[in-house]
Amino acid sequence: FFFQAEDGIRDTSVTGVQTCALPILQFLYFIASSAKMNRWLAVAVLIGISSGATVEFDCKVREFAYQYAEKLQGWRGAGKMKEVWDSLQLTTLCNQTFSGEALGEGETPVFAIQTDLVVYVDGVGGKEGTHRTVNEAVAALRGVRRSDPRPATIVLMPGVHYLEDTLRLTPEDSNLTIQSFNASGSVLSGGVPLTTHWVPVPSMSGNVFKADLTGQVTEIQALRVGENRGFRASYPDRNPELSIFPEGWVPTNKAKWTPPKPPATKPVFVEVDSPHVDDKTMFNVYRVGVNDTCEIFTPPVSYWCAETVEGGGAFRFRIPSGMTPNPGLLKNYTNPPTDAVLHVWRPEHWATWMFEIGTYDVGTGEMTWKKGGFQGARGDDEGAEWYIENILEELDSPNEYYFDRASSTLYYYYNGTGGIPSALTFSAVNKQTLISHVGTPQTPVSNIALKGVTIRDASPTYMEPHGVPSGGDWALQRMGAVFYEWTVNCSVEASVFTRLDGNAVMVSGHNKNVSMMGNEFVWIGDSVIATWGYTAPLGIANDTVLGQYKMGIDGSAGEVPDGTRVEGCFIHELGHFEKQSSPLFQSKTRRTFFGRNILFNMPRAGININDGYGGGTEVTENLIYNTCRESSDHANFNSWDRQPYITSTNNNAANFTPEYNNIHHNFMIGNYGAVNTVDNDDGSSWYMIHHNFLVYGGHKSNFGGHNKFSFENVNAMAQVYQDGLCLRAMASNVPGHTDGYFNNRCTQDKPNLPAYTFLYCDPTDLPSSTGFITMYNNSIFSPTGTNLTFICNTTILPESSLNNLGYDRGTTINVLPPDDEIISWGKQLLM
Repeated sequence: FFFQAEDGIRDTSVTGVQTCALPILQFLYFIASSAKMNRWLAVAVLIGISSGATVEFDCKVREFAYQYAEKLQGWRGAGKMKEVWDSLQLTTLCNQTFSGEALGEGETPVFAIQTDLVVYVDGVGGKEGTHRTVNEAVAALRGVRRSDPRPATIVLMPGVHYLEDTLRLTPEDSNLTIQSFNASGSVLSGGVPLTTHWVPVPSMSGNVFKADLTGQVTEIQALRVGENRGFRASYPDRNPELSIFPEGWVPTNKAKWTPPKPPATKPVFVEVDSPHVDDKTMFNVYRVGVNDTCEIFTPPVSYWCAETVEGGGAFRFRIPSGMTPNPGLLKNYTNPPTDAVLHVWRPEHWATWMFEIGTYDVGTGEMTWKKGGFQGARGDDEGAEWYIENILEELDSPNEYYFDRASSTLYYYYNGTGGIPSALTFSAVNKQTLISHVGTPQTPVSNIALKGVTIRDASPTYMEPHGVPSGGDWALQRMGAVFYEWTVNCSVEASVFTRLDGNAVMVSGHNKNVSMMGNEFVWIGDSVIATWGYTAPLGIANDTVLGQYKMGIDGSAGEVPDGTRVEGCFIHELGHFEKQSSPLFQSKTRRTFFGRNILFNMPRAGININDGYGGGTEVTENLIYNTCRESSDHANFNSWDRQPYITSTNNNAANFTPEYNNIHHNFMIGNYGAVNTVDNDDGSSWYMIHHNFLVYGGHKSNFGGHNKFSFENVNAMAQVYQDGLCLRAMASNVPGHTDGYFNNRCTQDKPNLPAYTFLYCDPTDLPSSTGFITMYNNSIFSPTGTNLTFICNTTILPESSLNNLGYDRGTTINVLPPDDEIISWGKQLLM
């Protein structure tokens, strides 16, 4: 369902962003295949906008988005704002010229040393108060501070500081600041510099060289060439940073999939029906399955292995057990590719799986798995598109590499003529966690700050154990390049996270007030910030089995991330390896503040909330666009709530009712594969969504969801899966617990489009329908300003039928105003 287009910007050293791949919106696929499609409609499909919107409107939206970016983070200067400009394609699509003279070079914070106890890391050491590495500096300060427990500062002198091992910060290190010297942007790297003596390999095609690394490293999980990534040899050839689906993927019809095999363990089904929630018509009991086909997860527990599962496209988890490529597609591998990894899209593009090849039949080409398939919570009998990596025979493209562990030999395809220059540096990247902050319940790590540093070069984690945090669609690894557990008031400020091949930040279990302020995150392999708490069983029925896994319905102990703050961050270019990734993911988390951030260029949603635990999250004043570039059935913001949790909020007694989540004053563009802007999916409840400028989006209430109130929003050229929809209500309501849609302005790009749809609606007996929500005083705009209708199940009815039942009173249908007026509504909300 995707096209590929080029805008001529592929050199990331020029713009720092990727703007070359333009997937199609899934819902426009059939329009795109029409021979009668006019020229602008073809362009509209390619850039992922609503099919009836004009180029003039879309360019005005993009221009406004850039203005809003300047308002949020113009202090970053012309260079970063040019990256925003290029990602919005204002020159290539809208024929506008960038001018950053008024912005200047931007602000680089200089952090004054605020402690008396100070040591320096200069890469040499040997003098009083100086150390060769940051690991040495931390160890030395521990010794000093046992008798002199004053706050301390470690100053990193300019240059690259290679971590000897993961920097493990403990309660002993509390009240510590690690900062760059005079805003020099000192670098903390997880790489190991290599000494390479390159020898040509004439038996291989292309400019391939090899180097003997005996005695240096025994593994290369990832390679850095200079400061950039080298790429594992793969088929098809691909650049993980720049190749956007379908580039670099084998089509679905080029392989046959071996059916799932029976699991080694028997299932244990857990269902807690007392207590249960009574405000939903679905997802009102806590249920999971243990082991069975979920034995591949860590822990082996998932909602999707419960005896009964509900939700969109719901079925119990399973994965294919092997794959046979079409004859002649792959090369004849002389060595069985048992170190190879197969990357596979799950059908519908909700996630990608990775499998380590276990066996390979040289005759038939059939591959089976050693491990894998745990990178998403939703399974299937077959895979979709795929690629294979880490095979010597596929080393046939510039910047690819292969490391032969048996001989300690590194092979590299040099992207140039002649030999590899001696000045070109190479580093092996094998550290998955660079900095960990881990305390205890009795003594948490507290008040550790990182300021003005660049954190780079962590190795991939997509083959590490993954778990299913809660009832959403995600599975992920409880890992990050920077890791927090049992901490209080720890932070990273004005820093750069880059070329980290797994998650950049993991906030795991109990953490209070972790703060990410003014950072840039770019070229991240998986998610940027993930927060994931722990819960417990009640000790009733058979739920005690969950205790060993720190899972269950009871979250009242609060062993969760609480008060996490992500503010003023510049987040882009992520999800290079795991496509089920986001700038912010949270599960079993409460009271997150996510504000004044700029998010763009990612394969899936910008923000994903996996469950309804706790609530109290605030999402405000963010600019989010170019999401879902490689995936479908998602939006800028996505949520689920398929499992109830007992929580204790605002000092109230433990209960099922969370605080409201508050989404307000955001600018979101639902382009590329997004089917909406705020996608409150299965069960999502307790949201206030207001004063947002939402382009190509509307209100969604999915199965079992309730108490989501959309008001004072602008839904510009609305869509919720279907063009023109301002509201899509797919839930049956419990009295007193409905959604709300009121005082909104919603524009439609074509005449005679229904404005609302209600699934639980009987056109022959409207009064008995249970799917209607609180509606009033909305302003709907269409090209003709006539014929306001809604869909009752599948029947189109006049909106007056709702009025007769007391719904949608005061709503009007109006003629679509000029584009500038619609943009002015957004500016009134946000500027």
